[in-house]
Amino acid sequence: MTRRAAIGILLGGVALGVSTSGAFDQVDTRRPFGIAVSDTNALVGLVDRGPVKKNAREPMVTITNNTADTVSYTLTLDSCADGTLHSPNGGTGCSITFSLAGGNSGTVDLTATIAGTITYSISATSPTLSIQTTGSVTAETGNVAGAIRIQKPVRDQEFTAAPPQGNQGNVFEIKSVDVRDDDGDDDLVAVAYEVREGGSGGTIVGEKTVTLPPSNRYNPSGNPAETIDPNSGYTIQSGVLYTLTVTGTDADGNTETSTIEDTA
Repeated sequence: MTRRAAIGILLGGVALGVSTSGAFDQVDTRRPFGIAVSDTNALVGLVDRGPVKKNAREPMVTITNNTADTVSYTLTLDSCADGTLHSPNGGTGCSITFSLAGGNSGTVDLTATIAGTITYSISATSPTLSIQTTGSVTAETGNVAGAIRIQKPVRDQEFTAAPPQGNQGNVFEIKSVDVRDDDGDDDLVAVAYEVREGGSGGTIVGEKTVTLPPSNRYNPSGNPAETIDPNSGYTIQSGVLYTLTVTGTDADGNTETSTIEDTA
């Protein structure tokens, strides 16, 4: 849920504080005497963009400079082990600094490496303004869309359930396999195959898991690229529908699946 915080000061340099639902607090503002500032206008607008997903770069906070001057902003994580900040100007790190011209906005992203509450500080300075506050964002675990991409198999024609023919057959064959880590951290660690008799809710009749060192891609060669033996005592039956589910998993716990079918 979006939470908004407005920072403002009263005429004469008296701190007004933060109007917020809980994301920002501990504000200290300073400004020279004699500069007329309406106490109903936020000099620095902060919009909390959380929650964020762990191990994914996602928007954390949007900052708007509501003054006429260029303002320099510094954001710093309270613990550098919590993740990496990404500034609007392309900088990254535990602490970032960037400037916004009057009337402009910028969004700071976070790649969280932990789950839970992540706290940080914000300072805003210009020749006539100095503001400090703190904020927090919640990082959640869960599947990150697009972290893994299954290029193949994605078509029914790439899966064959071969019933026994003499001394051959009685095997599930996958023509092509191409599973990729797609979030840039090269941590694909497993590709699992599960074959069910009937639809996706049927009985499992064959399964196989390939465990990998952290990799950017699994693309076995061969024709077929992968074979799966039926479970012990099971015989592939002509005319029966079989459903294959392929699941790629990375070290962060992200998964992606592809489901295809073949009638033996």
